[in-house]
Amino acid sequence: MKETPLDELVAEAIEQGKNEPNEEILDMFETLHERLVRAEGMVADEIARRRR
Repeated sequence: MKETPLDELVAEAIEQGKNEPNEEILDMFETLHERLVRAEGMVADEIARRRR
């Protein structure tokens, strides 16, 4: 897990998109956000399952 620094990947994606016009990059950021929220939920569920 430590080999794939998710926070660094997200920071890089944001940095790369900073100079893109909103109409071209906004959908990508919205999709990224949805996927991160879904991933956070999966991790939270797994933590809860293991604490039972």
